Amino acid sequence: MLGVRCDATIGRVPRVDVICLHGLGRTPSDWDGVRPALNVLGPTRAPALPPSPAKAVEAIDAAVPAGAVVIGHSMGAVLAVRWLHATGRELTALVLSGAFFPPARNGRSMSASVGDYLAHRVAYVRARAPGRPANGESRRALMSLLRDAARPRGSAAALASISCPTLVVHARDDHHVPFDFAVAAARRHPGLDLALLHEGGHHAHLHRPDDWLEQVLPWLQDAQACVKHRPG
Repeated sequence: MLGVRCDATIGRVPRVDVICLHGLGRTPSDWDGVRPALNVLGPTRAPALPPSPAKAVEAIDAAVPAGAVVIGHSMGAVLAVRWLHATGRELTALVLSGAFFPPARNGRSMSASVGDYLAHRVAYVRARAPGRPANGESRRALMSLLRDAARPRGSAAALASISCPTLVVHARDDHHVPFDFAVAAARRHPGLDLALLHEGGHHAHLHRPDDWLEQVLPWLQDAQACVKHRPG
């Protein structure tokens, strides 16, 4: 639940816009299983993001009004953090689901950690699609993530700059991004709340929508209730 709870029993809790950002190479329909439940917070939209990370950030900037709730999945979550760091847009809350974080080093050098992650991704892709080369979108996304991994201070600065309540949601069986990356990020940044799912893989909101909502919706309702208690 939200680190600082707010009493929502006095007065009307304001509705907020909810913007759901899909991963690159995915589609807005990924959110169809959870959008009806999220509508309790306010009108929920899932804009289509272009495959180029730079153009996707521009699309996010155009889609997200001040005071919104932003929910990003995978690369959509990474780009949400980049966008928020660059713009400083005021949000009610941010949810990072299956997001990439700098590798958990666990006593290893950064180069060894990045190498382990790259080997993990290559092995996964080969197991899923033997003999089929990665498409351009996948390569662009992977290279963007590897640049983040190679510059962990930049990623850390972006996360540290977030001032709104932020929830990290990650499944233990996520084969795209090891869950210990998310755990390590939450330890490095005490302002991040962490919700770990036992199952759901990389697309928990798609494959385990009820479990995902059980963690995310009450947390967001707490964050929404906090809006009317903020100074100013």
